[in-house]
Amino acid sequence: MSVSPVNPPDERPYDCLIISDLHLGSVVCQAKLLEEFLEWAATATLELIINGDIFDDLNFKRLSKKHFACLRSIRRHSDRDDLRLIWIRGNHDGPAEIVSHIVGVEIKEEYIFTNGKIRLLILHGDQFDHFITKYKYVTSVACGLFYYIQKLAPHRAARWIRRVSKRFQRNSQLVQRSAIEYARTKGCNAVTCGHTHMPLVADVDGIRYVNSGTWTETPPCPFVAVTGGEISLKTWPLDGAVVAPTATALAEDDEAPSSGPSTDPAAAPESTPASSV
Repeated sequence: MSVSPVNPPDERPYDCLIISDLHLGSVVCQAKLLEEFLEWAATATLELIINGDIFDDLNFKRLSKKHFACLRSIRRHSDRDDLRLIWIRGNHDGPAEIVSHIVGVEIKEEYIFTNGKIRLLILHGDQFDHFITKYKYVTSVACGLFYYIQKLAPHRAARWIRRVSKRFQRNSQLVQRSAIEYARTKGCNAVTCGHTHMPLVADVDGIRYVNSGTWTETPPCPFVAVTGGEISLKTWPLDGAVVAPTATALAEDDEAPSSGPSTDPAAAPESTPASSV
């Protein structure tokens, strides 16, 4: 795997990259791929936006080594002068003052990205989901139950339950419609949300809507890319992307046996869990 150089700002291929719904702490989070993406994105864009739900919840005991590696990557790149890194609050993230201390990034409720060619409104989308705002107690209980389902059920079952619940609430259409209406009041010609876990692109009455999906489904994992006046939905791994070796990959190399099969169980490399949601 090649080491990716940090391109000068005027040579980076993207003006802005946006991801959402990482759900660190969930057993189905695609943490290894996420760490790779974060390291690549920091060399490929001028602005990196994490559009809500960095965490699955604030029970940090659920974070694995791979999840902490993603947090270290975010925090390390947040200190750079040649990259703007913003976190948009999501409904799973908890109080901003807690998460900002942990993640160390600029926090906003919403953000308008502009490069002279587009005005892109970025917000998580949970504010348009009337089910979670109207039935907060039911939502809280359901999240607690889903936590135990993730521990006990196979990965595919956990993902299926999450998808069915989102469709039952019909929140994808509602978030899309409300986000487009809100973007129009802000004078924006594009809007991107997360929250629904359903990646899509739609053009409605002159406004482009893009949902950035989630990093809890089977790869490839979606992200929004802005280049000039173009806003598109792409997936990671990205063909042709040059990726630096991540801390997780280097640690796995160190743990791997140096030569030949070993009969010592302690020498065996740590097994990789099934893909995340």
